[in-house]
Amino acid sequence: MTDPLPTTDPLDQAFAAYLKSCDEGSVSSREDFLAQFPELAGELKQLMEAADMIGRMSVSSGGLLAGNVSVSTGAETVAFDKAAPSENADGDLSGGDPAITLPVEHRSKGDPGPTLPFDLGDYQLLKVLGRGGMGVVYLAKQKHLQRQVAVKMIRSGILAGEDEVRRFYTEAQAAARLKHPGIVSVYQFGHLAGHHYFSMEFVDGTDLQRKINEGELGIQEAARYVRDVARAIGHAHLKGVLHRDLKPANVLIDNEDCIHVTDFGLAKHMDGDSSVTGSGTAIGTPHYMAPEQAGGDSDRAVRQSDVYSLGAILFACIAGRPPIVADTVMQTLMHVVHNPAPSVRVHRPETPVDLETIIAKCLEKSPAKRYPSADRLADDLDAFLDGRPIAARPRSMLHKAWNWFEGVPLVAAILGRRLMTPSLSHRRFQACLLGLLMLTPMIVAIGLTLLNQSRQAMPRRVVLAGGLPGGVYDDLAERLASRLSQTHSIETDFISSGGSMDNRARLLARDVTLAPMQASAVNDERICVVAPLFYEAVHLLARVDSSVSSISQFAGHRCAVGPDGSGSRIAAELVFDSFGLTPDVLPREVIPWDTLGNEGAPDVAVICIGRGSQLVAQMLTSGRWRLLPLEDGIRVSLQHPTLRPMTISAEEYVGASLPELGIDTVGTTAFLAAQLESPNVLIEATLDALYQTPEIIPGLIPLERAAEWQGLAMHPAARRFYQRKGQPEENTLIP
Repeated sequence: MTDPLPTTDPLDQAFAAYLKSCDEGSVSSREDFLAQFPELAGELKQLMEAADMIGRMSVSSGGLLAGNVSVSTGAETVAFDKAAPSENADGDLSGGDPAITLPVEHRSKGDPGPTLPFDLGDYQLLKVLGRGGMGVVYLAKQKHLQRQVAVKMIRSGILAGEDEVRRFYTEAQAAARLKHPGIVSVYQFGHLAGHHYFSMEFVDGTDLQRKINEGELGIQEAARYVRDVARAIGHAHLKGVLHRDLKPANVLIDNEDCIHVTDFGLAKHMDGDSSVTGSGTAIGTPHYMAPEQAGGDSDRAVRQSDVYSLGAILFACIAGRPPIVADTVMQTLMHVVHNPAPSVRVHRPETPVDLETIIAKCLEKSPAKRYPSADRLADDLDAFLDGRPIAARPRSMLHKAWNWFEGVPLVAAILGRRLMTPSLSHRRFQACLLGLLMLTPMIVAIGLTLLNQSRQAMPRRVVLAGGLPGGVYDDLAERLASRLSQTHSIETDFISSGGSMDNRARLLARDVTLAPMQASAVNDERICVVAPLFYEAVHLLARVDSSVSSISQFAGHRCAVGPDGSGSRIAAELVFDSFGLTPDVLPREVIPWDTLGNEGAPDVAVICIGRGSQLVAQMLTSGRWRLLPLEDGIRVSLQHPTLRPMTISAEEYVGASLPELGIDTVGTTAFLAAQLESPNVLIEATLDALYQTPEIIPGLIPLERAAEWQGLAMHPAARRFYQRKGQPEENTLIP
């Protein structure tokens, strides 16, 4: 640059002097120069910043070089690219060729350039501390303040492109706005002798990556380091700065065992568009990069992106390796995006469950499921270190199982997930799954066979329902239970009940195994007939001293009926319905049948019971009751198909002076019923016991007549039994 034209304006003169000093490389620091013109400092600073902007815009554009440099101070240097600094003949870590990093604009062709030590304004560069793809960090002595500092310079010198310069100053500006003991301080940045540079605090010690490489860290030590890093990052977030490249090598540890976060080269200001990358670019270190960054959304990184990296660092401190590792960078990125992180206890089983829970929460794929801030993570690590309960809750077993199941290639394909390299356990599981699918038909067939066999086995205990105490149902149930127990060694029992409808409800509820009930109660598809038992006739009874001679005269009289739900009551109500005898016309009374002979008993009674019943015989022979015929029984049976016309003969009640042709009435049939699913072996045993001699109860429908009921919903085993014992082909009419 030529000398500025003479000017009389003090501001112009000062700015011209500044430009000349920059050309000569004699500016120690911008602050020192401004101090020479205190009255013009404000306006002069604005001109300097404008010049910086113009200078950055005029720099030849170039691509952003891959890799990051992390300042690592101490006896050794850790480089983040694979090329570590070489040691020269003097034992000085100069990086081999200082010409790569020191000024180049004044060299002649073939000139390797100056060697270290090298004066850069107020700084004397002594040796290389670390290098990366973009920058080199030197240990330097700041001559004016007589202190050791670290100086970072762009590696490509004046050939640096606009993106490199922008990223370089983003790092300097981001770190400069942060004042925290856990963050490396930036002192000064600017442009000297053709090089952009900034100076920062020199941390004498090591870094966290070196600690991990040296051997297994203690659980408490690892948690303390990451807690302190989280506090420092929490401060950065509070100031609106995202780091976006957190990794163990960017965590320096001084000789007092305190941490210092460095390398804000990929930082982003949350309060403006200051990112060094655009959308669709994955930046950072793959092993410690959040999924949203690995997927190309680095420009949309949020606080939880740094939280993910903190969790990955804690994982590495405990396990000695990052959570997700693959053979190539691309595979690592894909795994980070699509595969869940493993449990840290897989690599270090003694890890406390609380610490595993903290790491798992940090490494959630969805940012919303992670800690909302680095400070919240630090709070939970504080709680862990103090032995207090943590806020994070462990993943449920179902969640863990589902995450693992999603890693099976076949399942991932069905769910539309992209899977890079399935684990051996996932591949083996898939092989077993495919084999199982091929064997499924056979397994189902075997399972159904075994299930059917278990259902068809004889139950350990059989319960029979009876009826009203002292009634014929009770008598039948007790005798049948006794025969089953004796002939088939089955544990049996019987219970009294309220009659047909009660038995139906007990059978459906599986409280009983077998139950007698009237035909009208067998009206559920889950219930089937085992055997017809006997006929039950409707007995219309009237007191001799009453004026009632037919059912049409029952209106206005008190009528004794069976209890609600009993077969007798059901049949009586069907008959009443045919004659319009509603409760308000014919009051019903439920009283014990043996009290009908007492004074004050109702004038009429309707009892549905087996013909020849001892109860009815006693009432008729007492001379106090007479049996009435039922008018128009055919009409009643047509209205109610479960009833059919029937005749009570004089022989069935000897001594009752019944007409020689008998008494016309209607009746129904009582059946032994069971669940349709009842085992065949139980049904066959029950029928064998039922038809043994002597007759189990008087009036039982004989075996040869029982076969005629096969048109009903009969149990399959009962139908086969009657086909063997009876002759259904010759006589299939229902009586």
